[in-house]
Amino acid sequence: MAQQYPPPPPAQPPAGARPGVVTGTGVLLIVRGALALLVGLLLLAGSSLSGVFTVAAIITLAVGALEIYAGVQVLGLKENGRVIGMVLAAIDLVLALVLIGKGAAGGIIGILIDAFIIYALYTNRQYFHR
Repeated sequence: MAQQYPPPPPAQPPAGARPGVVTGTGVLLIVRGALALLVGLLLLAGSSLSGVFTVAAIITLAVGALEIYAGVQVLGLKENGRVIGMVLAAIDLVLALVLIGKGAAGGIIGILIDAFIIYALYTNRQYFHR
């Protein structure tokens, strides 16, 4: 009878390897950040009408800058980019769910993108380093 050997240990990811799903997530974060910066600049241009626009513009510009930073860090396989990207996607996911609960139906694609970002960054955490 043939001798049974235990299965080999799981392979460690090669150093510097980045799966395509992680690359896609980093690019998504950068694109979303760039769009947020554009919206923030548009809000800032309209801020002469109200102080609410100024506050919304500043928040949108900050979130956009954070998303771009997180995207660049994710592409560099840095742990802090992974965490920031997951936190930003989770916050956006919760806000989008609240808006859908209030009757806004346009955010379903955003919810799917947020869920994808969280899933991709969580399931590929072994590729990231400090």
